[in-house]
Amino acid sequence: MAHGRPGSHGAKDNAPHGRKQRGSACRSGPDTFAPVRAYRATLVGQLAALRAVQRTDGFWNVNLADPAHLPGPETSGTAFFTYGTAYALCAGLVPRGLLRPVAARAWNAMVDTAVHPDGFLGHVQNVGDRPESSQPVTHDSTADFGVGAFLLAGTELMALGEG
Repeated sequence: MAHGRPGSHGAKDNAPHGRKQRGSACRSGPDTFAPVRAYRATLVGQLAALRAVQRTDGFWNVNLADPAHLPGPETSGTAFFTYGTAYALCAGLVPRGLLRPVAARAWNAMVDTAVHPDGFLGHVQNVGDRPESSQPVTHDSTADFGVGAFLLAGTELMALGEG
């Protein structure tokens, strides 16, 4: 099973749940290491595509190709995408004017919709063999990896100056 780290195997690029793995591939080694250059180039291309499918409320759908399939807020994918976007901004890989609003919209959506008053993080799709196996995603749905992704996003946004 892929864990979204450079060098991991098994992620399916066309799978809707692959969005979790893609967001975490952005933190890697030095620029002189050829796979890092390839990861970063892939990230830049994916961020352009993600910008086009971000919802008006700031979240991304579970299925990026079909907004009507499993609609509703989902925090883990949105958090990983926010982390990847903020990293790319901090690293100077993408134009700030184009993608900073994307990261800000996503962060604000998660904070306003998914974070409970006591700090609990909801709207996290749980682990499953396909997106449908962990539905419905509700205000009370959570998983450790979603919280971790949210914290990664927040940390990277702080480095960017969005926090």
